Amino acid sequence: MSYRVNGKNLAVSRLIVRGKDADKRLKYMHVGPKGTTVATPIAAVRVSLPEGEPQPLASAVIPQATLDNLPKSNDDVVILPDGEPAQTGPKFLVPQIDKIFPGPEYTTVAFTCNGELLRKMLTVACEVSEDSEKTIRLRICKDLNTLRVDAYRLPGKQEFCGVIKGILYDGNYIPGELPSDVPKVEKRPQQQAVVLKVAQGRKFRGEGE
Repeated sequence: MSYRVNGKNLAVSRLIVRGKDADKRLKYMHVGPKGTTVATPIAAVRVSLPEGEPQPLASAVIPQATLDNLPKSNDDVVILPDGEPAQTGPKFLVPQIDKIFPGPEYTTVAFTCNGELLRKMLTVACEVSEDSEKTIRLRICKDLNTLRVDAYRLPGKQEFCGVIKGILYDGNYIPGELPSDVPKVEKRPQQQAVVLKVAQGRKFRGEGE
């Protein structure tokens, strides 16, 4: 039996190390009962398997060259080739996947936000920054619901600063929380707004009436 995944699972392949200087033994996607995973020396991502699909129990690694030729439509089921055993050897370096992701007990402070908006902001920050490492600092502010984004810049270069307000959410649908015996009523996430203080100026007729 082969793993049955979809385009959301295959999206993790975007993080596979690329280029001639990258470690060839990390050019793969790990697939197992917990999902599809790609790990690099500085980052890792995992997407759980689609529900309702029969899956094997043994983990495997799928080489990058094989992944690049697979269809990546979001919802269409893709039957993965058998791959190779998920074991470290001459061809692949396979870490203990589950130990890469910190457990909820390691969380010190959390910030919940609109991911699409954050992605757009980080894209702008990277376009402004001329640093090859795209060094960016994220600061969670005093109210714990405001994130400030600043990009590294050398003296005399243009700087980037962004602010994004968080989303209030206290449900069970975001993984990574400590388990609780107290049931929660699921409520829709609520986007908070930046307070826009109006600059002083001439007041026009009808304004504020």
